[in-house]
Amino acid sequence: MRVRQEVTETPCCRRNLDSEPFARRWAVFNLAGSLFVISQFYRVSNAVIAPELQSDLSLSAESLGFLSAMFFYSFAVAQIPLALFLDRLGSRLTMSVLSLIGAAGAFIFAFSDTMAWAVVGRALLGLGMAANLMGSMKLFTRWFSAREFATISGILFALGALGNMLAATPLAFLVEAVGWRTAFALIGVLTVICTGVFFVFVRDAPSPVEKTTAGEAGAGDIPRNLKLLLSRREYWLISIGTFIRYGVFVAIQGLWAGPYLIYGIGLSAVETGNFLLVLNVGFLIGSPVSGWLADRVLGSPRIVALLGLAVMSAVMLLLSTGWADMHLWLLGMSFFMLGVFSSFGFMMLAHIKAVMPTVMSGMAITGVNLFTMLGAALYMQIIGRILDTLGAVDQFSAVGFHRVFFVAFVSLAFAFFVYLPTRDRGPEAGPGA
Repeated sequence: MRVRQEVTETPCCRRNLDSEPFARRWAVFNLAGSLFVISQFYRVSNAVIAPELQSDLSLSAESLGFLSAMFFYSFAVAQIPLALFLDRLGSRLTMSVLSLIGAAGAFIFAFSDTMAWAVVGRALLGLGMAANLMGSMKLFTRWFSAREFATISGILFALGALGNMLAATPLAFLVEAVGWRTAFALIGVLTVICTGVFFVFVRDAPSPVEKTTAGEAGAGDIPRNLKLLLSRREYWLISIGTFIRYGVFVAIQGLWAGPYLIYGIGLSAVETGNFLLVLNVGFLIGSPVSGWLADRVLGSPRIVALLGLAVMSAVMLLLSTGWADMHLWLLGMSFFMLGVFSSFGFMMLAHIKAVMPTVMSGMAITGVNLFTMLGAALYMQIIGRILDTLGAVDQFSAVGFHRVFFVAFVSLAFAFFVYLPTRDRGPEAGPGA
């Protein structure tokens, strides 16, 4: 059995990759990116429809948090065998099969009449979207050179932000026009179409000749590499950082920003979608900027991620004071800054790749992504539990959400200081790692 195979940055390999037709390389990027856009949409779509979900399915705040978290729980569990599936079956087949499972989840979610069926739908959505990030990154190790990896990653996350944006104002308009159930059924159909196009036109590598590897590991190497990974301090510090950073951000972006703006501030669903759109525009802008800073300016994904954690902490502290509630321009600016600097945190994936030996980089990235998804799931539920403990009067009041934002501030400040001692590069990671 082979584990993840990475492109070796030899001069020959570099020439082969660079000589690939520009249009062909970017066609692969765009088709893989389209599935990542859909994944990002599903992740955060509950923010706009939260009131409808609570009303139709009779959900408490904690139940709403659990329902939304199921996407991330199943997504996280799928990361464990995902590396093996990607290595044995390739990104093309793995992403295609799982995306069709995700489409089935969208249909079940759309027509669910109980919380149990809605949970099943969200769980299948999470499973179905589980390969669209890591599978895309594996494709890019074959289609792009290692020196482009951070920049390509940043562009991918920027493209994914389009999914976040579509889950804001456009989804709010669609839900007002046809209802949330029909909206999700239509998006399920779109998922099937995009998956079919991806499967037909994408290949796992430019050609068999160019599938150069940094080394092939047998099944016996998997436990050894896993043990080595778990013994690395950097792995745990980066994992804790991404657990908190993404957990806080997506819990707000993907669910609780909706009730905060609708119930706490008193905005309409479309106005709420507009603020979420501002948040996601910030994320869209910040994603390529973070890759550019890491590759061209600072030369360090670690420093970029630290900057993101610091500014996110400051934004959460501001929101916890309630000042932004009284000035919508300040609230909009806070959401924009939160989006920009949260995107910087995705440089933690480039960071873990830099500090681990090349042969382990796939396992390391997948391991960090596992903590990323678990953070999202747990923080959605943690916030729901906090809101439920406030009682009926303060549950969805601005005061209740101020407490949530203060908890988020403390969490992010803790993540900053945990992440601070990490190194920029591991001792075994050479220049091409």
